[in-house]
Amino acid sequence: MKPPGLVRPVRIAGLSTYVPPNVLTNADLEKLVETSNEWILQRTGIRERHIVEKGQGTSDLAEPAARQAIREAGITPADIGFIVVGTTTPDTIFPSTACTLQAKIGAVNAWGFDLGAACSGFVYSMSVAYQMVATGACEHALVVGGDVMSSIIDYKDRATCVLFGDGAGAVVLSPAEPGEPSIIDFCNLTDGTGGPSLQMPAGGSRMPASHETVDRGLHFVKQDGSAVFKFAVRMTQEISVRILERIRRTGASSKPPRNASACPRTRSSSISSATATPRPARFHWRSKMRDGRGN
Repeated sequence: MKPPGLVRPVRIAGLSTYVPPNVLTNADLEKLVETSNEWILQRTGIRERHIVEKGQGTSDLAEPAARQAIREAGITPADIGFIVVGTTTPDTIFPSTACTLQAKIGAVNAWGFDLGAACSGFVYSMSVAYQMVATGACEHALVVGGDVMSSIIDYKDRATCVLFGDGAGAVVLSPAEPGEPSIIDFCNLTDGTGGPSLQMPAGGSRMPASHETVDRGLHFVKQDGSAVFKFAVRMTQEISVRILERIRRTGASSKPPRNASACPRTRSSSISSATATPRPARFHWRSKMRDGRGN
């Protein structure tokens, strides 16, 4: 929900992505776990995922994406006033990956931090950076969503290893001039009761790394696929309708579209397809995955 005091509209001035060149295909996974290309495609729509070289971290993926987004925005790194990196796999616990990235790209006038929200990290980061620019706290904000998921995936666990890959995306948010397309609104939700369905049990203050936690594989992603699927479908439908109704009700857009479209951020085509049915009238759901890649 928009807080009071927003004084100017905000646009996406630059956008870029980066994935490492190494590719892990479904055929490769057939050699690691009991699965098949057909099984993976039917349930996820994914054909391949990109994997980093050993020793590469999230900031190594974020840097090229950030530099290109800044170039596309027509500014320099010195013009960036704020950096937020949404990541589950920071280079280190501290310093933050945002600080590491700031040094790598030479954003000498920026401050920033990491935002840890797993799959929602980039969307949450966008909403934070949006308000930094909208309120005039900075002129240009850099938002990065990036992960080296291969560092926390158990390649003996079919429930997770078929889904995740490595990569980064970046946008620059800047003030919008009158008449330019701009971001209309955000609607974010959290339900902490679902934590046990998708988690990495060890590595935090409650269960620090130890010989036992490593032996038990507690530093890998653990997922209850059925629970996550049902929650994702239900909440994506609910929040999509909620924000469209709020825009219609408040008149947040001076020119509301005759037909609304949605492009879901999800690793699974089955989630997209299930979310699209049923859908509200005059609502078009773009559910095609990009190139069959895992995120």
